[in-house]
Amino acid sequence: MAIGEFLEDNLNHPTADEIYKAVKTKLPRITKATVYKNLKVLLAEGLIKEVNVKGITRFEAKIDPHHHIICKNCTKIIDFASQELTDFALQVIRDQKNFKIQLTETIFYGICKNCES
Repeated sequence: MAIGEFLEDNLNHPTADEIYKAVKTKLPRITKATVYKNLKVLLAEGLIKEVNVKGITRFEAKIDPHHHIICKNCTKIIDFASQELTDFALQVIRDQKNFKIQLTETIFYGICKNCES
């Protein structure tokens, strides 16, 4: 529960190690293995999502349909919702007969304002 609560309160898309360090402050006896195991369970149950940036897996509790903008320099991740983009992606893929699409996510890469200046 502490892992899920941390993710719900954290919009920064933390890594497993960041989650471990944060949860360990509340639960000093927790192990990294426990955190990793619980992240896998939460993923399998659809309660959290993974976001991969530059080969690093990050996690988020926001499971409603949304998209991401990722800074190629500092790897900051910004969530944004766009029903139009989701509908467009589903319309384009609708012709694929070999898949039943369950969700869509679009990732835009660029440079954030902090890195640009």
